[in-house]
Parts: sequence; C-alpha cells; structure tokens
Amino acid sequence: MARRVELDLLEGDGVAEAPKAEPAGPPVEAELPPPVRASLMFRLRSLLQKTFSRFRHPKPPFDWKSLLNWKVLAAGLAAVVLLSGAVVSFLVFRHQESERVATEQKAQAVAPPTVVREAAFPDFSIDIKDAKGRYRFLQCDVTVEFHEAVALTEDRKVEIRRVIYLAAKKKGPEWIASPDSGKRFKKEVREELRAVLGEGALKDIYVTRYVLI
Repeated sequence: MARRVELDLLEGDGVAEAPKAEPAGPPVEAELPPPVRASLMFRLRSLLQKTFSRFRHPKPPFDWKSLLNWKVLAAGLAAVVLLSGAVVSFLVFRHQESERVATEQKAQAVAPPTVVREAAFPDFSIDIKDAKGRYRFLQCDVTVEFHEAVALTEDRKVEIRRVIYLAAKKKGPEWIASPDSGKRFKKEVREELRAVLGEGALKDIYVTRYVLI
C-alpha cells in the first residue's frame, strides 16, 4: 500500500510544466548592408555642377527649319541674279549686233559703185547637151573690158554673168563638137554683151580659161 502511494507521487512530480512565454518586445529588424559613402571628390564635383547650373541660361532648341529656309532663299537669290545677268547680256548683245548690221547696210547703201575699165568673171561651170544627147561641162573664166571707166554695180555684175551663161547654153550645142569652139564661144558672148551694154560701152572680152569636159 505504501509503495503505490509513492509511485503516484512520482508520477505527479513528473508532469512537465509548459514553458513560460517571453514578454513581447519590438520586432527584430533584418540586417541591412552598410551604406556606401560617396568620396570627397565626387561630392565636390557634384557641388560644383549644381553651382554652375544656376548661372547658365537655358539654350533654346536648334531650329532646322530656319537653316533650310536660309539656304533656299540664298539659292533662289543667286538664281535670280544669274538669270538677270544672262538676260541683260543677251539683250546687250542683240542690240550691238543690230547696230552693227544696220551700220553695214547703211554703208553698203551709201557706198558708190566701183568705177573700173575691166572686170573679171571667173569660175563658170556650164552643162551643155550635145547633138547625141550627151552632157558636156564647160569650165571657163571671162574678163570683160570697157572702152572707158564705168560704174559697175552688183546688179550689173549679176546681169553680165547671166548673159555669159545663157549665151553658152543657147549656142553651145551648135559649136560644141567643132575644133574652134573656143573662138565661137568668145564671139557669141561678145555679141550678147554688146546687145545688153551697148556698142560704145564694151571694148572686148577675153576667155582666160576654157575647158570642155
């Protein structure tokens, strides 16, 4: 009986007590890395930049349109100047050319005709058709001599050349095959010229070149 009571006391003594709760305190903060401290040179440079920035005036943004407009205006002005210069030069040249032509025409109009005693009419090339229908070519130079000095105008020279040419075309087929065709040509031209110029004006003609091809 006594043994059982002792066991009961032992069992009662062995009951574990609950651990006491610790008093609530401030929460434990997580550990943070130590702050990085800036160097002295970095702080000094930052201070200088802030100080200088207070005295600077803000720069206006660059306008590309203004540059473009300036270039366009300059190019347009240069083109207008060049075009104006070209037009003025052309007008001046035309005016000078007109004055030169007018002066030459006036000089020709007032120039007296050439007074000569003889005149040369070179480089005739006349095609003549013979009796068989074949064409021959006469190349000749003719000099006309007058009895006295005459005023030989350009119109008169053209008329004399025309008479020589037509005389060869009209009588050429008749004497083209004869051995004395040169003499007959001279005689025919002299008669035609005397009919045009008059008996007292023409003295003689000279055929300085006569080639029949």
